[in-house]
Amino acid sequence: MIKTLFTIFFIVNILFVSCWGQSESNGKPTAVIGVLAFRSKADTLKEWQPLAAYLSTKIPTHRFSIRPLTYAEFNEAAAADKLDFMFTNPEHYIYLSAKYGASRMATLIRANIGGEELTQFGGVIIARSDRKEIQTLSDLRGKNIAAVDELSLGGYLAQRVLLKENGIDIVEESSVQFTDMPHDKVVYIVESGSADAGFIRTGVLEKMVKEGKIDRHDFKIIHRIGNFPQALSTPLYPEWPFASSKKTDRYLANKVAIALLNLPYGSEVTKTAGYYGWNIPLSYEDIRMMMQELRLKPYDTAPEFSLSDVIQRYGLIVIVLLSVGIALLIFLFANMRGLANRLRFKSESLEKQMALIQEHEKSLRRAAGVFHNSREGIVITDPNKIIIEVNEAFCELTGYTREESIGQKPLILRSGTHDKEFYDQLDEAINTTGTWRGEIWNKKRNGELYAEFLRIDTVRGKNGEVENYIGIFSDITEHKQRQEQLHHMANYDPLTNLPNRHLFMTLAEQILSFSKRKKSKAVVSFLDLDGFKNVNDEYGHDVGDNVLRQVSHRLEKELRQSDAIARIGGDEFVIVFCDVNSIADVQPLLERILNTLREPFLVNGNLMNIGVSIGAAFYPDHGEEIESLVRHADAAMYRSKENGRNRITYFDQEKMGRDVL
Repeated sequence: MIKTLFTIFFIVNILFVSCWGQSESNGKPTAVIGVLAFRSKADTLKEWQPLAAYLSTKIPTHRFSIRPLTYAEFNEAAAADKLDFMFTNPEHYIYLSAKYGASRMATLIRANIGGEELTQFGGVIIARSDRKEIQTLSDLRGKNIAAVDELSLGGYLAQRVLLKENGIDIVEESSVQFTDMPHDKVVYIVESGSADAGFIRTGVLEKMVKEGKIDRHDFKIIHRIGNFPQALSTPLYPEWPFASSKKTDRYLANKVAIALLNLPYGSEVTKTAGYYGWNIPLSYEDIRMMMQELRLKPYDTAPEFSLSDVIQRYGLIVIVLLSVGIALLIFLFANMRGLANRLRFKSESLEKQMALIQEHEKSLRRAAGVFHNSREGIVITDPNKIIIEVNEAFCELTGYTREESIGQKPLILRSGTHDKEFYDQLDEAINTTGTWRGEIWNKKRNGELYAEFLRIDTVRGKNGEVENYIGIFSDITEHKQRQEQLHHMANYDPLTNLPNRHLFMTLAEQILSFSKRKKSKAVVSFLDLDGFKNVNDEYGHDVGDNVLRQVSHRLEKELRQSDAIARIGGDEFVIVFCDVNSIADVQPLLERILNTLREPFLVNGNLMNIGVSIGAAFYPDHGEEIESLVRHADAAMYRSKENGRNRITYFDQEKMGRDVL
């Protein structure tokens, strides 16, 4: 009956505290987090201060502070209600839970030296490597053993239980000296020879080696257990819990729990303390049962008087309490159904919240995986366009490391290819529509230019304010080069690199349009090489190709910048001269072509001579369409062939018009 009364009072007290918490002021009080310093206090404060800063950011209604404490200091602070939250080892949490009503909220996921996730830890038994007489657990009988504290799971209890299971009671058969925190003290005492063996938690030895404080070869592990990334001698137990005190407002506790579970794995907040993040609270019932079996505090004493003693000494008080209890029970039973429904609703709501938290955690992991493993470069900036994060693909594509990029602006990638108007239009699109997509030329860290397809999106908050800009891009340089190659192949003759018939028609149309606007004339000339077939027959096509390339070079040297030339057949070329008014203007140009092609061609030590027959037609006298002008120039060229070759003939409508038709 007494147990039932205390349970009822406990439930009523929780409901009262929950309601009272909602009416607290909107000030910004300090929430104190007590942390058990299993290393030095300075190291503990340095390792866990980033967590306090993170919570202060996520829960702006409070300021969180870290208080490193030894066991004695921790118990004293908990007894005086000076702690809002507690982070300690499991057996100490059991003590605080039973003694002061601490309630677990999350379990630590620690990271070992090699970077693996650890949700469990255990105890390690160490001795100096030169102590040949200490090899097994049995060798610890009668030895002087250094341990951290009688409530330290990794630094005493785990080893004591292991030895007890192997028939060794170190309380009776050995001498144990407690050093208190940090665990490093135990290692130093064993190293100095002041103790034969020592009990420490997993991870301490590796961390001290990494910090250069000890030489790993100076120590050996007694009863070593494999399949664990750290030295281990005992079974494993759940990692440290993060708990709230009995006085902590439940709404604040819920916010802290959600913030812990939402802390990204492996973030900057976690790196200083060497852990990955937080998990939902694990069960510590096995540790509580172990403490009861060993009769450790607070289970170290039993009542010394019987129920009759209680009735004799406190009879009147018992009667009054029973009367009050019965009345309270009647009242509670009358409202039990409604209370049960409310409790069930709150329980279901909490389960849903935890499920949502776990799902959100999975989503965050998936998003982080996509970000880091994406083959596209990703850059994230703040509202001022300062880079705050980049992924691995960004570093590979640009040549900038993550450290070099963060704190800079994307301006470091500008190549100078685009003018100010281009970037003004880009900014205007982002400001008005929230997004921009297109091709852009940027510059790598080594100065190399590259083309990228870039997408920039704006991330806005609930009130519409800009929170971030996200840029996602891929290198399309090779694609652009392939496009240029395809364009060149489609528009240029592969042998001479002159425009082909397709490109020539486009260029010629532009020249005719220009002449039409200026009301000037243009000349289309058709060139056919004389004697070229003999070169091919006598020397072969490779020599003939070489001659064609030399012809092309000579023709280009004789042309003006405004003229256009193309190779449209085996040994046929077409040239368009613009801005001419009469034969007197074009005749010198064509004569220079005749003369330059009369000069011998040298190929592989052989001199060979060819000539050229030229036909010409005037725009618009002999036609206004490029096709008809080419036909007329071709007809005139054939007249040059008939009249002895190696000469110039102008189209004559009366003499040649019938032949063309």
